[in-house]
Amino acid sequence: MAIIALLVILAIAAITAWLLLRGKTQEMPVKVMMFVGYFWLITFLQLLTFGLVYFISNRFFDIQLV
Repeated sequence: MAIIALLVILAIAAITAWLLLRGKTQEMPVKVMMFVGYFWLITFLQLLTFGLVYFISNRFFDIQLV
């Protein structure tokens, strides 16, 4: 279950990074570097968000997500 969740997070990050770069007119090496930066930024933000939701739900609402 956890591996599937991580794969979904990575897929969302890759698709979002690609969509953000789709209309840019920079050279290919610049696009690759921007893709990597966007990819890891989006991945980190998703993991942070899901971690905070998990912490808050367990701490304050006593809801068992998994």
